[in-house]
Amino acid sequence: MKFFSYLFGLMLLLSFTSCGEEVSGSLVKGQLTGAENLQVALDQVMIAEEAKQKAIAAIGPDGSFALGFVEGLAPGIYQLRIGAQTALLSVETDEKVISITGQLTDLNDYTFKVTGSPSTEQLQTTMQSLRKGQLQMEDVERLISEIESPNTAAFVAYSVLGRAGGAALPIHEATLGRLADSNPNKVAYQQYVAALTQRQNAQKATERIQVGQPAPDITLNSPDGTQYKLSDLRGQVVLLDFWAAWCRPCRAENPNVVKVYDRYKNDGFTIYSVSLDGMDARRTANMNADQLAAATENSRQRWVAAIEQDKLAWPYHVSELKHWDSSAARDYGVRGIPRTFLVDREGKIAAVGLRGAASIEQALKKLI
Repeated sequence: MKFFSYLFGLMLLLSFTSCGEEVSGSLVKGQLTGAENLQVALDQVMIAEEAKQKAIAAIGPDGSFALGFVEGLAPGIYQLRIGAQTALLSVETDEKVISITGQLTDLNDYTFKVTGSPSTEQLQTTMQSLRKGQLQMEDVERLISEIESPNTAAFVAYSVLGRAGGAALPIHEATLGRLADSNPNKVAYQQYVAALTQRQNAQKATERIQVGQPAPDITLNSPDGTQYKLSDLRGQVVLLDFWAAWCRPCRAENPNVVKVYDRYKNDGFTIYSVSLDGMDARRTANMNADQLAAATENSRQRWVAAIEQDKLAWPYHVSELKHWDSSAARDYGVRGIPRTFLVDREGKIAAVGLRGAASIEQALKKLI
């Protein structure tokens, strides 16, 4: 069976290259150093379903292989498997002969060379960018929006943003809208987005702070002892930002916050940052007064250093230096950071949980 698939693929290749007629089938072929005498498989990958094996064949002693499909491959995402090495391929209707060359280890790294499939080339570039890590949500959104194939965009969004939860809903909704009703992935993706929306709505219903209600006032001190009240900023649009120097996701998000501040600081927009640095009761239970004072001062210095390092230029930086015992965090129901609340000019909550410069800016433009 293996050799039959291999020989059939070669025969199909010969028929493609020896006549001038339009190709009606599909061929996935290649030559990979390090894959000699192994086995190659091609699976069709669907959203929310197990991959379905489409073909399997032996690889020749020179590392070459050919998988032929007389009826052609349906547009979509496919996985090429050779041992522990895998790579995704994107197939469109007009892509009949796809050729892959390079090293076997290039598959997992998406550094192989592909011809005959521009959609796979774009998927390859996207996967390379995603694997670099430390991308902000707006970067992922841009990468997905730039993918020309709706199938590829949907698969990447579904696969990459699984842990992003409700924050990724706008991306999922936009990507879902690109799929034709006849697309076999449409129903499964719709169900996924609907379930995500339902979970997001249920979570919002349990939150203490709701859009439209007055923002609870906060009166706290800055690192130098200056007292700032949130209500004193009435008349401006304020991003209330809960964060901490020790919070890595917060520090990764700070460049986005700075970007928006720099762009709109002269348009009646500012930021009121509440730090959850410091020591809570659990940490200080066995400390004497001197130890507590030293620990608190150490936290204050780390807080100040983070403000300087991240270039958080607005003046409204406040904290009780009590970590999770912060009364402001309790009043706003903050159980994880970073956590943001956008407050309008009248002092009412306009948006909750904004992340990424694009998301903050989109909500802000409605108020400026």
